[in-house]
Amino acid sequence: MFIKNAWYVAAWGNEIGRHLTQRWITGEPLVMFRTEAGEVAVLEDRCAHRRASLSKGNLVGDAVQCGYHGITFDCSGKCTHIPGQDKIPPAMQVRRYPVIEKWKWIWVWMGDPDKADESLLPEFQYNDMPGWLATGGCLKVDANYQLLTDNLLDLTHETYVHGKTIGNSAIVETPMEYRVEGNEVHVQRIMRNTPPPPLFKKVRGFTGNIDRWQVIRFQMPANVSIDARGYPAGIDDLEQGMRWFSINSITPIDERSSLYFWTITRCFALDDDNLTQMINDQILKTFLEDVEVLEAQQQLIETDTRANPDISIRADSGAISARRIVQRLAEADAVQAQPVEASVN
Repeated sequence: MFIKNAWYVAAWGNEIGRHLTQRWITGEPLVMFRTEAGEVAVLEDRCAHRRASLSKGNLVGDAVQCGYHGITFDCSGKCTHIPGQDKIPPAMQVRRYPVIEKWKWIWVWMGDPDKADESLLPEFQYNDMPGWLATGGCLKVDANYQLLTDNLLDLTHETYVHGKTIGNSAIVETPMEYRVEGNEVHVQRIMRNTPPPPLFKKVRGFTGNIDRWQVIRFQMPANVSIDARGYPAGIDDLEQGMRWFSINSITPIDERSSLYFWTITRCFALDDDNLTQMINDQILKTFLEDVEVLEAQQQLIETDTRANPDISIRADSGAISARRIVQRLAEADAVQAQPVEASVN
């Protein structure tokens, strides 16, 4: 189940150049490249002739030449050349996808191109905002994308999965609050006078208890930002504390695998390259712990033939709300995509 009329991250901006790159998003194959002017073009990675993969062909100027029979398509998807044939059939074209490069990432609109709306991008401005520094990466995860958003909206798992980095008992001991605003879900947990988790100690050298915030925002279809803050207990002073955003965008490859794009962007110690590398390494380690849990969960879900419903608890409230939003919007997309039957008089 996918929302088609939405933006999905296809790549980091620096991944796409003067070469052909394949991505699968919501079960559809894409081929991406930069034109000679530096603009990103995204086409269906399926030749209109015999459905060969265009990404296995050649980039010729601003056109893609199929590596099977040499048929060539420009960056709009229009066929410009068929070897040994002058006449080009009107249907000899491939789909072009709307694309935006913003906030370090390349976003592709998978639905009706007439409905592509830049205002529907998630608000991830901290990825390249002046005064903030981002580090991040991308992980291939063999699990449904909604398992990842569930994971990010319910951080109680940090206590048990991430005890060596960002987790401790304060998280499960502090109830979460949540609310739904339109197509967004907001989850918040504020922990007062609590021991800092191991990574916070390494990053800011905390010696005593801290006040800690987790302010989570879900934006459809699968974007989650976490405003994470830690200050010495009773002292709301960033100079003595820390604040970063964990910015996460989950792109479904298909129903059982995903691309997990992530950054940690902070507003302190911006010139400390060693700190940046340490944060990147520790957060990657943390996310790989999630991957191990989620991939095992995916296997167990797929092999459970009993069809028993999940039993939810209070901490699931944010994740359940996000799933309801995705289901409603995906169903609306599916209805709009159905062909309208002509009336018969």
